[in-house]
Order: sequence, then C-alpha cells, then structure tokens
Amino acid sequence: MSFILRWSCVGTAYEKRPTDELIRLYEKAASEHGQANRRFDFRAGNPAAATVAAIYRVIKSRGSEHQRMLLPLLLSNDNGVRAWAAVHALEFEPRQGEAILSDLAKIEGLEGFHAKTALKVWREGSLRFPSVKLA
Repeated sequence: MSFILRWSCVGTAYEKRPTDELIRLYEKAASEHGQANRRFDFRAGNPAAATVAAIYRVIKSRGSEHQRMLLPLLLSNDNGVRAWAAVHALEFEPRQGEAILSDLAKIEGLEGFHAKTALKVWREGSLRFPSVKLA
C-alpha cells in the first residue's frame, strides 16, 4: 500500500463536500479497493485506491480534527477499510494505526502482506504522506 500513498491525486472533485460525506466516500472506495485486491482485479482496485488517496488529501488539508474523523473506520468489519484507515492513521494517531495494521498483518494472503509491508516501511521511516496546504 505504501506506493499508493505517493500518488499525487488532486481532490478537486471533493474539495467542496463536507467531511462527513468524504468519510463515507472514503469508506466506500476503500472497501471497493479491498474487494478488488481480494479478487486480484487491479484494474478495478487502482481507481478505487486513487479515490481514497484523493479524498484523504482533502481531509488532511482541513486539519487534524478532520483526519481524526477517520478513526471510527478502524473498527470496520471490512479489512480493506480498516487497512486504509490504519495506514492514514499512522500520520496522526500512530499507536492506533500500528495496532490495527499489526492485527491485519496476521491474516494470510494479500491483506496481511500489505499490512506487513506498510508497517515495515513506516517503522523504517520511509512511509511518506501527501503534503498539503492547510485550508
């Protein structure tokens, strides 16, 4: 997942939407990405990942209070949603993000591999988050 965080998506389609709506769209796209990855359908997964990244940039530009609105997604029953929210939480609530990723890393297959990779890159200090201007 770390390579996805480096995509430079401009969230112009999302900038005027309220944060609670962005959270719902983020959750939907993160779920679609996770489902596509489980099917190894990267043609469907990549656009969903780009959507998550674009929405996160907008949320981040609104400040930490808005970023924290992602934290309830850490409790989702959908591992794709939990994974995206956990990776992004590493930036503003690292203990919570790390705990969720550690749990996900125990899963066999692609989901566990992505979680392990995200943790490894983050612990090495190589995970980069999008830089944005605060609104």
